[in-house]
Amino acid sequence: MRPVVSRVAFLAALLLPLAVAAQAPPGVDVVGTVRAADGETLPGVNVYLSGTTRGAATDAQGRFRIENVPPGAYRLVASFIGYTAAVQDIRVRAGQEAGPFAIRLEASAVEGGEAVVQAEGDARWRRRYERFKKILLGESENAAQTDIENPWVLTFRDRFGELRATASAPLVIVNRALGYRLVYDLHAFGATDTRIQYDGDERFELLEPADASEAARWETARAIAYRGSLRHLLQAMRRGAATTEGFSFTLRRMSTTGELLDYVGRPISEADLTTPADSVETGAPGWYHLQFDGMLGVGYETEPEAPAYLSSEWFRESRATPYDRQQSYLQLTNGDPALVDPKGTPADPFAISASGYLAFERLGDLVPEEYVPPTVTTQSQIQARRPPRASGAGRDR
Repeated sequence: MRPVVSRVAFLAALLLPLAVAAQAPPGVDVVGTVRAADGETLPGVNVYLSGTTRGAATDAQGRFRIENVPPGAYRLVASFIGYTAAVQDIRVRAGQEAGPFAIRLEASAVEGGEAVVQAEGDARWRRRYERFKKILLGESENAAQTDIENPWVLTFRDRFGELRATASAPLVIVNRALGYRLVYDLHAFGATDTRIQYDGDERFELLEPADASEAARWETARAIAYRGSLRHLLQAMRRGAATTEGFSFTLRRMSTTGELLDYVGRPISEADLTTPADSVETGAPGWYHLQFDGMLGVGYETEPEAPAYLSSEWFRESRATPYDRQQSYLQLTNGDPALVDPKGTPADPFAISASGYLAFERLGDLVPEEYVPPTVTTQSQIQARRPPRASGAGRDR
């Protein structure tokens, strides 16, 4: 498997069972102002918490307020056409307003005119775009029903075997498999034959289903996308239920010379990998540290691999039959413990890297942080692992 590094795709946490309150702490407001670098007031700026549906626009004085935000770690993003998106990692604590945050936006040097010309008539641009889309959205069945509505904002450069991409405006990505629109601020993108790295932030918007049948399909597809995902893993581990919900763990330790060694001994459990964080330091219970030495194998035993996984660009094994389980591998990027909040979001969004099946599922399989799976779902629908094809186009809400 080739390693992939991405803020969106690679979060991991394994948690000792923690005592949590029956009710989550009440949400608080995130407030602040956005101005241009020269101090000019900027009304209408899109300010949001990455990976969520939560956001607001600045008023005539450049002020914003995002209401009722649960405690945890977030990326606060301010995005405006003609300016480079500003990103700030923040922590929201229970019982106190978060902020005020003072955000300054720099005028963007990225121009979209070149991309418009290329998109309309340059076959080389189209080839680069198709590769970019495959990497960013993924190659799953959900990704096949996901498209970028404004590709002309993209500019590509290919030098020394590395494809790089920039965007002059946020990408508008419509996922008709799961019923979401994503407004995606691309910060960086680079891809070679052996490694890809990209960074971006997304705000989710719900699409309006055409009818009750499409709404039901989306509900099933979201539940299937959630199961076996990193979000599922993180939340199951917080409850101390990862094993009972289908996850298994193995560990290959690192030698003193930096080589991976085969693990020999008893199976790895959740208790071997995590410790609770100090709630006084974090401002809320439920935070934890992930720590392991080497490469952590994470299996999801209750769902098979999708056939598309074996034909994906990054699959390098010599087999043609999907396994009846999904296998992934996690590493601590810097070897340091990863601090993770109760929602399964790491305080450092680059603390974990992953390869294997979890790297196969990308933006096309993503659900927002607020997504809560149904408490009762038809078992045959979940085990089928294949959401039905949508027969009608969703409309914007």
